[in-house]
Amino acid sequence: MSAKEFDGDGFYAALERTVRARGSSWKSVSQATGVSQTTLTRMGQGRRPDAASMASLSAWAGINPADYVVGAKPVDTAAPQLSPDTLGMIGKILRQDPTLSPDGRQKLETIVASAYTALKG
Repeated sequence: MSAKEFDGDGFYAALERTVRARGSSWKSVSQATGVSQTTLTRMGQGRRPDAASMASLSAWAGINPADYVVGAKPVDTAAPQLSPDTLGMIGKILRQDPTLSPDGRQKLETIVASAYTALKG
């Protein structure tokens, strides 16, 4: 494997363990996640999922896809952790807020990004 390559087989194996542990079926995984059974079958044959499928499956199974990136630098758990993407995290929170309209979310993200850029050290 080359540096920072996604280990799709490892991800699928973890997903398969979760399915078995929950006494679930691939059909129910497909229904719960919106990922087609064809995609799940192809993953079992070594194909990598697209980003949307990976996100849905990861959320369903509680799997962190970053754990399956081979060659990624390990995190120093003794050091305090700061988010490398604070604005991305704020944007994610705003996009999940059902009380904001799409236009309102975009405007708020722009305001926060502008203030963050101006105020960060």
